[in-house]
Parts: sequence; C-alpha cells; structure tokens
Amino acid sequence: MKFFSKSILPCILPFLLFLGFYFLSHGLERTDTLPLLTTYTALFLLLWFWIRKYSSLGTVLVIGLVCRLLFWNHIPALSQDFYRFLWDGSIQLLGINPYRFTPNGLIDLVDFPNAQLLYEKMGSLSNEHYSNYPPLSQYLYRAMGYANHGDLYGPISVLRGFYLLGEIFLFFGAKTLLERLELPSSYLAWYFLNPLVIVEGFGNLHGESLMFAITLFSWLYCLKKKTLVGGFFMALAVGTKLLPLLLIPFFFRYLGLRNFLKFGLSILGFSALLWLPFWQGEMLENYTQTIQLWFTTFEFNGSLYNIIRAIGYEVKGYNIIRKLGKVTPFITIGLVLLFSLLNSNRKPQQIFKSMLLLLSCYFFMTTTVHPWYIINLIFLGLLTGYAFPIVWSLVVFWSYSAYGVSIVEEQMGWQLSAYFFVYSCFFYELIKGRLGHHLQKPNFFGV
Repeated sequence: MKFFSKSILPCILPFLLFLGFYFLSHGLERTDTLPLLTTYTALFLLLWFWIRKYSSLGTVLVIGLVCRLLFWNHIPALSQDFYRFLWDGSIQLLGINPYRFTPNGLIDLVDFPNAQLLYEKMGSLSNEHYSNYPPLSQYLYRAMGYANHGDLYGPISVLRGFYLLGEIFLFFGAKTLLERLELPSSYLAWYFLNPLVIVEGFGNLHGESLMFAITLFSWLYCLKKKTLVGGFFMALAVGTKLLPLLLIPFFFRYLGLRNFLKFGLSILGFSALLWLPFWQGEMLENYTQTIQLWFTTFEFNGSLYNIIRAIGYEVKGYNIIRKLGKVTPFITIGLVLLFSLLNSNRKPQQIFKSMLLLLSCYFFMTTTVHPWYIINLIFLGLLTGYAFPIVWSLVVFWSYSAYGVSIVEEQMGWQLSAYFFVYSCFFYELIKGRLGHHLQKPNFFGV
C-alpha cells in the first residue's frame, strides 16, 4: 500500500487530471449539465488531493501547461464570446471602429471570412450592442483577424498564443510576489491548476487571466514604489478588462500622495495612448451606454440581487433591475472609498485583503456573475489566507446548469447550493478565522 501511495498514485492522479480536462475540451457542450458539472467537480477533488500530497512547483508548471495545451485546438463550447472577439478584430482590418457600429448595423455591409457565422454564433444579445472590450483586447482581436482565412482554428490559436505567454509570465510573477510576502510559493498551485482558470481563461478565451497577469506585475512594481512602471502595467491591465480600475485607489496610503500621483499620471498617460486610435465620433457615448447594460439590463447568477429582485416583484410587481442599476455604481464607488481610504492600507497584506473584500462585495451585489469573473478573486485569496474564493471558483461553475437546449433558465437548486457554500465559508472565515493555510495540509482539519 505504501509503495502504491508513493510510486504509482502520483503518476495516476496527473493522468486523471489530463483525462478530465481532455473530456471538458473535446466531449462536452454547456447543455450537457450533469456530465459537465460532475467532471468539473471531480477535477477539483482530484486537484485538492494531489496538491496536498504530491505537488512541487516544477510539476505544477508542467501539469498546468499540459492541461492548457489540451485546449489548444478547442473551439469554445461553453461561451459565445470569442465569436464577438473575432468579429471585432475582423472589422478593424476593414477600417471600422468596433465602438461605433453594432454587428446588426454592419452585417449587410461587410464582407470578410466567417462574417455570417460569427454574426449568428455570437447571439442576439451581442450583435445588437456596441463592443465593450477595452483597447488592448481589441489589438489582440485585430491580430486574430489577420489569421481569419475561413476557419476558426487559426484565429483561436493566435489568441491562445498570447494567453499562453501571459500564463507563463503570471506563473513566475506570482512566485515572486508570494516570496516577497514570505508566503509558500506552493500556494501558486491553487491558481495555476485551478480548473476555472484553465477552462474559462484558456479554454473559453476570456481575458481575465491575461488581465490578472498584467495586474500582478503592476502590483509588484507598486510594492517596490516604482510607480511609473507600475502605472504602465496597470494601464495595460485596464486596457484588457476594466475591473482593475476599482483597485487603483488601494495603493494611495502605501505609496503616499506624491508617488500615488505619479502612479495615477502614468496610468492616464499610457491609457491615453491605448485609447487614442479608437477615439472617434460618438465612441465615448456608445461605450458608456454599453457598460451601463451590466447594471441595468443583464442579469445572470446574482446572489443578493436575486433576493432584492424577488422583493421587488412582491412589492412593485415588476423587475426593478433598471432602478437598482442606477444606484449600483454609486454603491460600488462608496465601497471603493470605504475599503481603500478608511482601511489602513499601509502594508501589502492589508492592501490585498481590502481588494479581496471589495471585489467580493461587488460580486455579491452585482446582477451578473459569470464563472470567469471569479478568476479575479482566486489569487487574492491565496495572498490573504482566505479559502472562500477557492470554494467560489468551484461552485460558480454550477451556474452552467442554467443552459438548456433551447432556453437559458437559472436552476434555483444549483444556485442556492452554490451560494450556500460560498456564504458559509465567507462568514465562517470572517468570524472564526481564515482557512486558506489549511489547503496545503495533508490533513485539512489539522492544526
């Protein structure tokens, strides 16, 4: 038995991980609810067992890269977003600004490979709105457009190539940050091998992983008080996804007024360079209008919002999302000020704890929580010792239970179960103490 545990089991477990990721990348659609969620959950359990008993940093890197490469020729089956990515990149090559025209307004006017396919596959929710993806993402989509010659594999490989580089840089940047904070670098396994990061960030081509890789380098330079370089990377991160905008004020107390102003001016300057080529006509109005949809129109897998919506139906008799959406941005700004200015964010650990709590509150109250959004919380949990982001990265995937063959309808059983685990872990850690340091222990409940 000891020979099996020491010699054979460490080889079998990675093979089972590869098999699970291969199944996710080649055999399942998002309508295959039970096989999809069972495979994903089983991967998490295998990963937990393997990390605690057999992982080393070198094997984490190798296994993480192999698991990602299993998705190399995978056409995303769980998300339609990449069709819009390629559409935005292809119209840029025709000299068209993706912030100025909707796919509905262009479909009868443009001619490029896969145009009709992309238009149909991106879905009605996407083709009736202007692009919401920031400029650095648009440059990557433009690179995809150059490879669009009639099949999807070329453009997808281009974007995955950029993402793979980002993942490699993230691995070594995260190792450096963990060592700087005097935390075990082995914690990195819970991010780099996390099924949510691999499936959503690399498999489904969502930009959160790349955005986080760039954000992490901004943090590293800010901790060294090299604010100009830190601002450069933060501008790139915001140019990938807008979410890091919420995190900028958290370095105010740590950097001090003078250095923080340098940091802010660096972000503004490099951001201006990124946005300038797209700054035409009514671009700003269109982009603002599109961002507002996240607060006033879109809704999926919310938690506190769903409770408020139910109360709204009971009291008002209709969905109050539009009214709620008008105040949500102000609540978010209030939370940013609360966590960034009122908290004593003078030490790195306190900064990252404040960031984690802010983003968690934001995702608790927002109307839309797609699985890939939670990628933003995982590493912050590792830096601060909280385990609830790891739990959330498992159960948020259960929201795919909403996708039927012809309809999208949230399944309350799956949703209530998921948020029960998240909130239970969240409040336990706030009241009793953090559980993150237990994740690496062979005996989870050991001292």
